Amino acid sequence: MVKREQFELLAPGGDLDSIKAAIAAGADAIYCGLDRFNARNRATNLTLENLNGVLSLAHQHNCKIFLTLNVLILESEIAAIVRLLAQLDKTQIDGVIVQDLGLAYLLKHHFPDLDVHASTQLNTHNEGQIELLAQLTASRVNLSRELNIDEIKHLAQFGLQRNVLMEVFVHGSYCIGFSGQCYISSARNGASGNRGRCSQPCREQYQTTKTGNDYPLNLKDNSAFSDLPALVDAGVYSLKVEGRIKKSHYVYTVVDNWRQQIDRFCEQQPLSEDTQALYTVFNRDFSNGFLQGNVGRDMYIDNPRDHAVSHFSEVYRCQTPEQVQAVKRKLYDDKTEIIHTVEQRTKGYSIETPQASSASLKGAVDVPDVRLANVAEDEVQTPKVSVLISHVQDIESLQHQDVDLYYQLPMGLAAELESVCAILDQYPNLNPWFPSILIGDDFTAAKQLLERLRPNLLVTNNSGVGFVAKTLGLDWIAGPQMNTSNSFALACLQQEFAAQGAFLSNELSHKQLKRIKRPLGMRTFYSVYHPNTLLTSRQCLFQQTEGCRKIQINKGCLKRCEKRTSIINLKDNPYVVDKQRGSHNAIYSEHNVLNMDVVKDLPYLLTDVLLDLRDIATETRLHVTKGEFVEQCLSLVQLSSSQQETQLVFEKLVSPVTNRQYQKGI
Repeated sequence: MVKREQFELLAPGGDLDSIKAAIAAGADAIYCGLDRFNARNRATNLTLENLNGVLSLAHQHNCKIFLTLNVLILESEIAAIVRLLAQLDKTQIDGVIVQDLGLAYLLKHHFPDLDVHASTQLNTHNEGQIELLAQLTASRVNLSRELNIDEIKHLAQFGLQRNVLMEVFVHGSYCIGFSGQCYISSARNGASGNRGRCSQPCREQYQTTKTGNDYPLNLKDNSAFSDLPALVDAGVYSLKVEGRIKKSHYVYTVVDNWRQQIDRFCEQQPLSEDTQALYTVFNRDFSNGFLQGNVGRDMYIDNPRDHAVSHFSEVYRCQTPEQVQAVKRKLYDDKTEIIHTVEQRTKGYSIETPQASSASLKGAVDVPDVRLANVAEDEVQTPKVSVLISHVQDIESLQHQDVDLYYQLPMGLAAELESVCAILDQYPNLNPWFPSILIGDDFTAAKQLLERLRPNLLVTNNSGVGFVAKTLGLDWIAGPQMNTSNSFALACLQQEFAAQGAFLSNELSHKQLKRIKRPLGMRTFYSVYHPNTLLTSRQCLFQQTEGCRKIQINKGCLKRCEKRTSIINLKDNPYVVDKQRGSHNAIYSEHNVLNMDVVKDLPYLLTDVLLDLRDIATETRLHVTKGEFVEQCLSLVQLSSSQQETQLVFEKLVSPVTNRQYQKGI
């Protein structure tokens, strides 16, 4: 018999009313944010003044409170986040949820009494990532939404052997892109999803596609209501409801329905198949496509707004406008009744706030030190140039004694392992570049490649590969999609996982970058030219744009498909949808990024720069050969910052390009 204690029903708390509603509905735990440092900037959130009152109320009802600190931390915020952690350390908070590796490092070494949970923003989907997070003392991990039940079961059992519990989203919004890897909102207006400010461009209207869709990136909502037995069998501990910007009546309804479903299961009663209440509150229709591995066309809906009226109009077989209007009135009445129920259930719940509170992020708290590389002006060295390629035919022309050459590996690495190993064997100076997504057999293939070839140097955008490299004693660099944004993240990578260096985030502005301090002995990389990856998706992005005969994605799609199209957002420029053979779908900016200003602006910070010369079909064009472009870059980085004319000449070798992110940051 399964006991209720084997589960945690984890509810969202975007404001005080939602927190009360979640407690009344029977949540075992609630995750909520303060007015800073959390990934739902649009939620009302808590203040330091009322946090203790929330903790007191929740604990009276045997409900835990987890605080979301799940954003990238800027260097200028280190002192404030340390002061906040010092204050949290004096409270009864049950855990903190983090994304930033620098913050995780601070928690491990300076605030070990605070329980650490890994956010979904860390995009955890393989064993190596779990081992890395376990080393940073994470007691639980929120797994990527894209995983199916077999993949979840494997990781849950793996985690249990290492005292790490698994958390899975069971209800609420699906994202079209892998969490933590979506930069589309950031590139558009600086509203970074990695800072809790996503403007949800995936939900917006686009120019009507060839398939007749106006919302080609909009997914239905996640609902695993019928999948509870499979989640139990998988060994999942925490069942997480999404929705920190949803209203209290939504939180109450969803949590109450899940509470009853879990209790039925524990009491060995038949599970409910009645989803009427879940359809009454906000939804975009429901899908369990990722969980069931049925990834495809049925997960999309061409309307980002509330689907409730459409759902019940279909249920009641409405034929006339009057019948639809009657459905709307009933929904309004039903929601009003839920609101009244919540008000009655929470009437006695009080959250006391001290009249005179000194709770603020000001005050004297010592900030830990990082052993920094203090570089004198006369010691600044010319940054080394690295080049990333994706095709074998570029190897001969781009091999250069002053250039580190990297080869992009596919996300579907298992199917390509032998051919990739043959290429790396043939060209021993060619270094592997690992992608951000490596699930299941593809991560196993990555381990096999490292064990077999033991490369002299590698770059990985997947932290799990970094952990494997560390255990094998291999020199490795954290790639740009590992989102390094402060000196403590650099120190974490170096001291915890023996990384030789890391790429600094391309989301950061000049002002944000220049504050970062480089730890002693750490290489700092920056991509000065690249196609700008906006998101990566396990979905097929062509089914709603160009069309595809397949209803669902299969392994052949990943291995063989090579397509390209563009979509035009009605608010701004086109985006390029590009499918590289052996990898998942991705969206890119129309124009590549070129930023040579950073070389002269930050000579004391950067040791290496990258030219990303993969063949991604954007609108940007090189006006010289790739070899000539690399030679010109080598010449430029060797010149002093006063050589403006040479830089202008170099920048004319490629067009059109953009560099907006470097000005606006996040």
